[in-house]
Amino acid sequence: MFRKIAFTFGIKIIIAILNLAIVVTLSRYTGAAGKGEASLIITTIAMILLFCNMVGGSSLVYFVPRNNILQLFILSNSWSLIVSVVAYFIFIFFPFVNPTVIIPVLILSLLNALLATNLNILLGKERINDHNLVSLLQTVLNIIVLWFMVMQPDEQNVTAYIYSLYAAFGICFIVSLVLILAILKHDKSEREKGLFTKLFQYGIYSQAGHIMKFASFRCTYYLLVNSAGETILGIFSNGISLVESVLLISNSISTVLYPKVSNSEDPSYSQMLTLKLTRLSIILCFAALVILTILPSGFFVWLFGPEFSEVDRVIRILAPGILFYNVALVIGHYFSGIGQFRVNTFANLTGLITTLICATIWYPHFDIISISLISSISYLTTAGFIMIYFTRQSGLSLFSVLPQIGDIKLLITEVKGLLKKNSSI
Repeated sequence: MFRKIAFTFGIKIIIAILNLAIVVTLSRYTGAAGKGEASLIITTIAMILLFCNMVGGSSLVYFVPRNNILQLFILSNSWSLIVSVVAYFIFIFFPFVNPTVIIPVLILSLLNALLATNLNILLGKERINDHNLVSLLQTVLNIIVLWFMVMQPDEQNVTAYIYSLYAAFGICFIVSLVLILAILKHDKSEREKGLFTKLFQYGIYSQAGHIMKFASFRCTYYLLVNSAGETILGIFSNGISLVESVLLISNSISTVLYPKVSNSEDPSYSQMLTLKLTRLSIILCFAALVILTILPSGFFVWLFGPEFSEVDRVIRILAPGILFYNVALVIGHYFSGIGQFRVNTFANLTGLITTLICATIWYPHFDIISISLISSISYLTTAGFIMIYFTRQSGLSLFSVLPQIGDIKLLITEVKGLLKKNSSI
């Protein structure tokens, strides 16, 4: 299992580096304002994906071992198409992005939703390597096409980013479809009446939490752009991108934990495995954040350009919240694995309420510092809720979630063993 985590983490490290290259490329060639517009586009795509995932989405990992996969595939993708069409009419009256990019955003949202369905089916079948490699391919294609586009003097704008997303989502959808065709062909499970209703019910619980999480952590983008403009949003979004890259550690761990818990019938094993991996995540995230927070302002000016001197302040304000939020990610996947999606929903509701209260206090004087503080506080309250719920359900103390000396020694032993095994190959 540790090798799977290490492989997943390695892939996500590469993805994080490539995503940083995308951020740097956008920042240098389109400026802070262009980076802000690109952030609004990808955030709006993510928002539409939340509603597409109400039927299917990450809950497919739970349903795939238990139901006919072709039926799940058809229901999930049909719903995504319906959501995309409805979103078009909503955006006519409430344009979340520049009206000129509404159609591209909707097409990209549908492609992303179709790709997400395939990836979740692979994850549900515990084909973690295939899932990781397609995710890596997506980022590789994104940066290659983006770099090719911005090298043309007439394409140094957000249009280059849109084309790169077309290539990444479209090609990876085709690749992932090829990978799951064998799964669909050999699946002998019987179709179930009323499966759409069950999917929707689970999806509501699951996605309600994600929607609230999105509102907690990304509505600040819209608040900031309306108050301070796209340039300030570009600076803030770069800080967010860097500090949230630390979460690739907990996401790597969660990618392995989720299917393990979903396929397990032993609650004690699932709880202790979750506890062990949560401690591991805290140790690794803390180490990564220490490195990130000591970087001076001049480093980010060198990396992104002269407009980005405040990125270091954003990172330092967000760091405490991110450290604890990584705990919420790992434990949240435990609750998803046992089908208790409502726990994540209530945790994210706590974060949303916190965001709304803080936004009311600061309104209408939103700037890069106040928005960073609001986000960090929201991370902390979300994590606090889910940590308390998990420890009460499992009968453990709250302090048991925190790492101990033995966890650090175990991590060192596992790493040494993995390095020794790889060196002998």
